[in-house]
Amino acid sequence: MKRLSLRLWFAVGLSTVLVLTFAIFSYGTSASRARIEIFTPQGLAPCATIGAPAPAIFQTQTLLARFDYYRVLDPPFGPEPVEVDITFPDGRIFTVTAAQLLDGVIDMPTNVQFARFTNQAGQLSLNLTVPGTWPYGCYQLTGRGLSSGGANTASAFFVVIPGGQPGPNGNVILRATLNGQDTNIIQQGQILEIDGRGFIGGEPVSFWLTAPDGTVIDFPPGQQVVQASFNGAVSTSFQFEGKNPVGRYTVTALGNTSGFRAFAHVELRSRPVTQRGPARLSVVVPAGATAPQRSIFYANGDLFFPGERVDLWLTMPDGAVRGFPSTFADPVAGQFMVELFLDERLPVGFYQLTAQGAVSQQLVIATFTVTQTTDTIANPQPVPQIGLDNNPTTPPDRSFIDPNPADSNEYGNPDE
Repeated sequence: MKRLSLRLWFAVGLSTVLVLTFAIFSYGTSASRARIEIFTPQGLAPCATIGAPAPAIFQTQTLLARFDYYRVLDPPFGPEPVEVDITFPDGRIFTVTAAQLLDGVIDMPTNVQFARFTNQAGQLSLNLTVPGTWPYGCYQLTGRGLSSGGANTASAFFVVIPGGQPGPNGNVILRATLNGQDTNIIQQGQILEIDGRGFIGGEPVSFWLTAPDGTVIDFPPGQQVVQASFNGAVSTSFQFEGKNPVGRYTVTALGNTSGFRAFAHVELRSRPVTQRGPARLSVVVPAGATAPQRSIFYANGDLFFPGERVDLWLTMPDGAVRGFPSTFADPVAGQFMVELFLDERLPVGFYQLTAQGAVSQQLVIATFTVTQTTDTIANPQPVPQIGLDNNPTTPPDRSFIDPNPADSNEYGNPDE
């Protein structure tokens, strides 16, 4: 899809959409009038976050964001640096720079601060290109004035929607197989085979994978383009791993010469996991096992074999799996403690922590919930991205502040 310039948007008479969101904060005796306007080329689309329409845009297109009334509120009055971040539909938060570096799968670039100065009138314009690694859904763009201590703060919303026409398919046929057999269901860890017929002989054919949330993933890894045979046949494969979310995927093949486009659909499912053995695993902090992003979750394991290695992994709300470094049960009672620092780059929702003993093969699962943080990301902490600390002689990677230190039973006793 070709990227449209702002000049072209107006020239062809596309409707330009303006979203205006006021955020009023007190700063001394003044009130902020900071605001953000967003211009996109695709009209309006429903935004689930606010329950109202918002400017719409396709992946690969560019939006214009105008920040206004950001200025230093004390003498000498003048331009103000504005920090900008983006909240994704699943609750992840990235700075503008980090959001352009997503790979569509792991998505854990360091949130390096992004800030730009306004002009003397307190105005700033940014062009933001929406890459294919941004999923469909409603986004929140937030600007915070740093000189005003955040008093000048505003947000606006836009929606990334599916775009483009299917295009001609000629006589192209795309077939998805598993071990040579037609399939529309596959499990994490298995290899999906793709065979295409009907392309122009010798033409390069591009492949990409659209994840359930609309994120686009290029494949084959490091290749992306496959040369068709002299009779127009092409084949490739893609291995789904635990890091891939579960759900319905679409494989797209595009002939670079013919323009022929074909699709295959497959549903990715997680491998079945059964808890076994008497081992226990519980999330003991915070109370209720629910906390916002940028919190530390403490988990205790018990009744593993003394001294055995315990492998840990985290299942995300979308079914994707992330591995942790292994830990070891203590050599006397078979217990361990780990801390998990889950920051704003991870989605909100329901998580599962799984522990498996390497010798005993016991497997146990604990659950907890991550909610949206109200904190800013003005001073991001690059490491740990996901922290784990099992050494009782060292301080945790981040200090935990007990909201009720007088209550020793606040979090329960994992040994009971």
